[in-house]
Amino acid sequence: MKLHQLALSAITALLISGCDKIEGPYGTNNGGGPIGGDTIVQNVLLEDFTGHTCQACPNAHREATRLHDIYGDRLIILALHADFWADPYPAGAPYFTYDFRNPTATAIATDFNVIGQPFPKGMVHRMLNPGTSDQLILDWAGWESKVDQWINTVAKAGIEIATSYDSGNKNMTADIDLKVVSDLTDPVSLAVYFVEDSIVNWQKDGSTNVQNYIHRHVLRGSLNGTYGEDLGALTAGTELTKSYTGQLTPADADAAHIYIVAILTNNVTKEVIQVEEVKLQ
Repeated sequence: MKLHQLALSAITALLISGCDKIEGPYGTNNGGGPIGGDTIVQNVLLEDFTGHTCQACPNAHREATRLHDIYGDRLIILALHADFWADPYPAGAPYFTYDFRNPTATAIATDFNVIGQPFPKGMVHRMLNPGTSDQLILDWAGWESKVDQWINTVAKAGIEIATSYDSGNKNMTADIDLKVVSDLTDPVSLAVYFVEDSIVNWQKDGSTNVQNYIHRHVLRGSLNGTYGEDLGALTAGTELTKSYTGQLTPADADAAHIYIVAILTNNVTKEVIQVEEVKLQ
């Protein structure tokens, strides 16, 4: 359903309901994007740089889960397995042989200078470090305050996602509707990622090697490149529809646990403008 159709449906529902107050925020529809009412809410992106041999990384995983319990679907999490913490052990080793890495996660970790830092680390909304031109790289204990900072800001754009999946050739398609609320004077880009949840495999947790650890929100790849398609500067009221197709990888990825994540970013600051997530099927 298109954004203007969703808004019309909401207005109709409001008229039918008479004078009853509808409490905000009007939020996202948990199936892809902004719905009616007079507000498109701001979602927040949390990127967790992690690895299966990182002893402290489960602390960050638990914090991400705690924050998601607080903010619900307005907090969208990506777990990026990168650096030597994500290196697989040789085949035949008793554990840590699975390879969570992929070029998209490695490129993001490299480009934002996370490689070589002690994991876990994270970025919230890819926000800038005050006084520098670099992104703010945070320890997990600092995530909540930055999520709080972004969660109730006024959204400049809304995103809606519709998906389809062909199990025969494992092709995924994401149709993205973008609605611009405020002028975006800097050029922007739209990136579309696919994420797998609930991968059961080894993880080091402190000094313990956990065999059946549940890996959440694992970034698997992108449908349109690491940083997506350049859309240029966009004026308020602009509505765009974009479609992207790609194959689900790796071979053992479970389509039933795949989510599509669309991220609109400022090309100058690299900060996130809006983010949305929807289950593939």
